[in-house]
Amino acid sequence: MGLVGGGAMGLGMGVFLGAMSDMTPPVTVYKGKEVPIAPIKEQARAVLRQTGEKSLYWCRNFAFITGVFSGSECIVEKIRGRNDIWNPTISGCVTGAAIQAKQGPGAAAFGCVGFAAFSIVIDKIMGH
Repeated sequence: MGLVGGGAMGLGMGVFLGAMSDMTPPVTVYKGKEVPIAPIKEQARAVLRQTGEKSLYWCRNFAFITGVFSGSECIVEKIRGRNDIWNPTISGCVTGAAIQAKQGPGAAAFGCVGFAAFSIVIDKIMGH
């Protein structure tokens, strides 16, 4: 899939999640009627800006995950010289550890185990 595919997938996910999330600005009540704080044009601009920010956030995350996973899987397969269940498992461990690296060694180990288990499950469901 690579960086471009992961980034595009994340961008689509961000647009979807941005459209589904509740980003309506608060309203005030004046003489028993709800009055919006900003005109509709400004509210729409704010919602589009927040959706764009969320899309870029998801784009970066998916691109990072797919880049680390596919890159490490290629390296592992080249080193091992085999194409079996252990390649995505080891790559999942590397990816999970890379995602959680900033939180410390304990979180990196937990991320390694979690993403490796997820890789095994996905490999079993999708078929090797």
